[in-house]
Amino acid sequence: MDQHALNVLDFSKIKDILNGFASSALGQETIAELYPFTNAYTIRDSLSEVTEMVKLYQSHQAPSFDGIYDVRQPLRKSSLSGAMLDPAEILLIGETVTAARRIRSAAKRSNIDTPRINRYIDRLSIHQEIEDALSRVFDDQKNIRDTASRDLSKIRKSLRNQRTIIVRRLEKLIRGDWRDSLQENYHTLREGRYVLPVDARYQNKVPGIIHDRSSTGTTVFMEPLELVNDSNHLKSLVREEEMEIRRILCQLTELIAASELDLSQNLTLFAHLDFVAAKARFSIRYEMNEPKIKDERVLSLVNARHPLLLIKHGRDNVVPLNLTLESEASGLIITGPNTGGKTVILKTVGVLALMAQSGLHIPADANTELPVFESMGADIGDEQSLEQSLSTFSSHIQTIRNLLDRANSKSLVLLDELGSGTDPAEGGALSCAILEHLQKKNALYLATTHLQELKVFAYKTDGVENGSMEFNLQSLQPTYKFNIGLPGKSNAISIAGRLGLPQEVIERANSTIASEGESPEELLTRLGDELRSASSLRAEAERERSKAYNLKNDSEQRLNKARREAHEVIKRAENKSQNLIKELERRITQLAHQEADYKREWAEKLALVAETSRAALPKSITKEAEKILQKTKDAFKQNQVKPIAKIENKFKQQRNWKWNQLKPGVLVQIEGMSEPGKIISVQPDRKQVEISVSSMTLRMKGELIVAVLQEKPNPAEKLFSQVKVDRPDTIEHKVDIHGMTVEEMTPIIEKYIDQAFLAGVRSVTIVHGHGMGILRRTVRTMLRDNPVVRHINPGMDFEGGTGVTVVQLKSSR
Repeated sequence: MDQHALNVLDFSKIKDILNGFASSALGQETIAELYPFTNAYTIRDSLSEVTEMVKLYQSHQAPSFDGIYDVRQPLRKSSLSGAMLDPAEILLIGETVTAARRIRSAAKRSNIDTPRINRYIDRLSIHQEIEDALSRVFDDQKNIRDTASRDLSKIRKSLRNQRTIIVRRLEKLIRGDWRDSLQENYHTLREGRYVLPVDARYQNKVPGIIHDRSSTGTTVFMEPLELVNDSNHLKSLVREEEMEIRRILCQLTELIAASELDLSQNLTLFAHLDFVAAKARFSIRYEMNEPKIKDERVLSLVNARHPLLLIKHGRDNVVPLNLTLESEASGLIITGPNTGGKTVILKTVGVLALMAQSGLHIPADANTELPVFESMGADIGDEQSLEQSLSTFSSHIQTIRNLLDRANSKSLVLLDELGSGTDPAEGGALSCAILEHLQKKNALYLATTHLQELKVFAYKTDGVENGSMEFNLQSLQPTYKFNIGLPGKSNAISIAGRLGLPQEVIERANSTIASEGESPEELLTRLGDELRSASSLRAEAERERSKAYNLKNDSEQRLNKARREAHEVIKRAENKSQNLIKELERRITQLAHQEADYKREWAEKLALVAETSRAALPKSITKEAEKILQKTKDAFKQNQVKPIAKIENKFKQQRNWKWNQLKPGVLVQIEGMSEPGKIISVQPDRKQVEISVSSMTLRMKGELIVAVLQEKPNPAEKLFSQVKVDRPDTIEHKVDIHGMTVEEMTPIIEKYIDQAFLAGVRSVTIVHGHGMGILRRTVRTMLRDNPVVRHINPGMDFEGGTGVTVVQLKSSR
């Protein structure tokens, strides 16, 4: 990659900005060495690393890179014979060791798939023994603990005792013999020895050794002679402490030296991880995306912005660039007025290609596509060389010569103001020759120019596109919008007129151009208008074709959807009808068994009532009760349950029903169903009814009702109207059947409801629990058909919710 191109495209400024996102000196060092890759696999891999790290940051699962330090020098020092690291160096190494464990732990907790990041994190070495050793030696304030060793603990205890002895004796002297000789009543240290501030006038009156003087000379700092031995002992203890600390630090240094290779490898991994994290933070900060790296030479920028302009002016204040060159394209000629943004396009294309090949996300949409360039040349800006006595033109030609030598099919060449700085005719001819040479080498080039010859060259040459920058003639301001396919105009005369050049000069210039006939620029403009018209027609035709295609697809999709829905409806209806038939048959069988059980139980109850009443009642009443009981038994025998195919209807049909007969609670016979249904609600205006059949609720047309039914009177009713039955005095208002089977709970519920009814209880609660809902459905089915039940409802939250059923009973008194 040409260093000159890197310089003129401001690649170093991009690196400087990226450097500010690094967390450590190791990451910053890696950024300083950043250079574009030329291998497609390496580029894609580097970009994917950044994308994975971005996901970690966006999900708040990125590892922290705090506590990573460049400790390469201390590590090398530790491996030297007899070396001793100082506490600051050991602590920095310790924090770096802890960072490795912390990053590994964060990666294990993450639920984001980041295989490329993990291949670095998984290689980090964990050294718990170093962390434990440092924790034993240093406290939270980074000071060496008294308990770092037994000897150190003893020495420091002696030191504290010795200092206490000296301080007490000093305080005694301050209050006693030395009181009148002191400047102030305090003690201090000089050269590690305890001294008192003595007035210089009295220094000969007190026995002591002078260790220092004040700057004014009025105070001398004296160590009392009587404390010399104590101070000497203290000094000896301090030396012992220093020697023991040195021994401890040497042990820690040896421990670190044993893991030097692992720790050095960790630093290399840290450098790369911090480098990737910096790129991810850079991407998130400026809303960048990973571009698609293509193996073929396809250049497609979608809503691209120059990163430096984006950072300086903000996203909303930078006009995005949309530019596409297919694989067969070899060049793009960009024309338009000065300050219109032509150079910005060259720099945007160049710097985004450099960023992508350096593994950086770019400020463009995610569907941006870029090829891989093995080399890049750029001739941008005025580069007059005073040292080499070269003119601007000469400097440009020298740069172009170098890039022509290196150009090949994997090159991107950026040429700004090609052909300028010399005679326009010669400049145009020379520029066309340069571009032809680049085409022979199959290099991809982008060139800006004002020369008409290059506009014609682009129009006549296959694979070369014209492009232009828009300019608002009303405001005399560029719009910075790029259009591909059409050449641009310099608009020099129009701009000059609006800027106040005399009108006669403007008119003369226009007449000169008119006398020369249609210029190549006007020809291209006219051809461009025709091209725009053709493109508009083609676009309109394409839209119509697309609409027709979409309409056809939509119709086919609607037809297929209708077929699928019809098939699903038929299938669901068939399944529902089969399930309904099975459920009805099961329910009828269940009701038949329940009815037989009811009859048997009521027969037993009636017999018991008659038997118990025989002794207490007059013979005439007893005989009458026996007759009624016998009739009831005969009625029960006649109503024994028969198979489903031969079951008798226990309802009397009423033909020719009317809508006013259909009311909630009325039983009706439904066409095609053997079981009657109970009306829940009626909608006469819509000719619809809602009916409960067994445990299901159906909404159907009224015309499906065959007849309105009236239930036959129960033979037992007559008996109970003539025989007085004893009522229980009290009964519990709640029964718990939680955990029972259907067979176990059925007789319990029946008996409980009967007793509650006879006792005059108006509301009871049945506790059946949630479970799979079998008990709940069975209980509510039984209660729904019980003649003494008025309403059933699930419980309130404080009562147990759907785990209980609250039953409202009719009055029995």
